[in-house]
Amino acid sequence: MGEEQGSATRTVSYAAQTLDTPNPIARYAHRQRYKASFDRVTGEVRDGGTVFDYGCGQGDFLNTLADMRPDLTLIGFDPESGHEAERYTAIDDPATVAAASVDLVCCFETLEHLYDAEIASFLGTADHVLVPHGEILISVPVIGGPTLLLKEANRAVLFRRRSDYAPRELLAASLAGRPAPRPDDIRVTHKGFDFRALLARLGERFEVADVTCSPLPALPWWLNSQVFARLRRRG
Repeated sequence: MGEEQGSATRTVSYAAQTLDTPNPIARYAHRQRYKASFDRVTGEVRDGGTVFDYGCGQGDFLNTLADMRPDLTLIGFDPESGHEAERYTAIDDPATVAAASVDLVCCFETLEHLYDAEIASFLGTADHVLVPHGEILISVPVIGGPTLLLKEANRAVLFRRRSDYAPRELLAASLAGRPAPRPDDIRVTHKGFDFRALLARLGERFEVADVTCSPLPALPWWLNSQVFARLRRRG
């Protein structure tokens, strides 16, 4: 999910929309999300453990993690990036990862772009590769509440993108917390994504151990831009 289309003739890089966006509020939110990802992984994985990044993009997270935790074995999977791995092992098929060999499966800003069958495949992979006490760590965007108005205004002003929402849909999602219908193609849009429905779906197979909001964890979800969740096997 490295790039999104800004118009018929303009492509905006993922970094320009997130970590390096000109909008200081959005930039702060994304950098806090990135920092939280590193804090959680570096602080929770045992010495010499294995981390599997499902949907690793161009591998920026894993390359940086390799410097922070050189003791870890790192695996990355992203079927759409076509990238060359630097500091980790890139795989084309999750089935090649040995059973019960991974301490942490992380999946950051990816599940909102996966269809139901792909989410089922992700859960099956995690169940197969995790050690008995291994865990899943995910982050997904909050698409709803007042922050949605800010996100849509940011895209319109900075990237000259028309909103995917009809006015009524945008107001319902922003002010009443009612998600808009998801489009047929969810690869390049967050429209209609509801993290609450996703957690309920994941909770059918794994226990949702904790949920934390970012960048302001003391505030409710509708005043934040991302949600982190840690999952583990039931029982």
